[in-house]
Amino acid sequence: MEFGVFPLVDGGAEETVTSTDYYWDNSKRSEVNRINIQRTLSGEAFFQDGEGRRMVGVGKVMLFTQREDSIYGYPATAIERYRHRYLSIDPSPTVTPLFHRLRDDFGAVLLMNGKGEAASFFDEIFQRFTERGFRDRYHELELMTLLFTAMYREQVEETRKRRPLDYGHYLIHNQFRNALNVEEIAGRCGMTREHFIRAFKMQYDRSPGHLLRELRLKNAEFLLRSTQKAVGMIALDCGYSNSNVFCRAFRSYYGVSPAKFRLEKTLNL
Repeated sequence: MEFGVFPLVDGGAEETVTSTDYYWDNSKRSEVNRINIQRTLSGEAFFQDGEGRRMVGVGKVMLFTQREDSIYGYPATAIERYRHRYLSIDPSPTVTPLFHRLRDDFGAVLLMNGKGEAASFFDEIFQRFTERGFRDRYHELELMTLLFTAMYREQVEETRKRRPLDYGHYLIHNQFRNALNVEEIAGRCGMTREHFIRAFKMQYDRSPGHLLRELRLKNAEFLLRSTQKAVGMIALDCGYSNSNVFCRAFRSYYGVSPAKFRLEKTLNL
């Protein structure tokens, strides 16, 4: 059995610093290239990378790896001590992609509401590491997957007010299998349907309806190819209200009915 796919929390501690001697240049560190999550409990630190210098105060975390081109530390302007907790995780092909997806989509300094779901998972992992309370490696994988998923969800929710179009884009990608329409999505973004469509198209160079339809039909194509589900069930699984609406949309996009598409692909195997 290959255990390398299961992540390992191999570091974690709570620290309090009050001096600018607390300064780390990740590009010059000698440790293995672990992934790290550092959560501010009081005071603040700074984090600096190619996107500039940001302050990491209460309610925020920094995400980084050793050997990357970034620095962090205690700012010279600080007026109170910086107390934080960190977790260091041995890279694995299971959670490392989630870590990098968070950073790629939202940056290295993220929100973490102290009373939110992500903070709860962070605290549980921290406590289990310090008390040696993990049941096994599978338990570590489970908790870390839940942590990164909750962190991602928290960042998406934060875009609702600050970047409503991005929030709408996330909604479409994450919930296209639900029976949502463009008007409902626009309402959840705090915009009228007309304004949302116009602004969305300007930002993403396609209409929200076009994106929603494409995601649903590509998912339907996959299900027709890979399962024996009835066409009516596939329609519901892909967010359509009934099979008639689905079949019309599918024929318009692919030029054939779902049933004929499945038959042709089966004969070509």
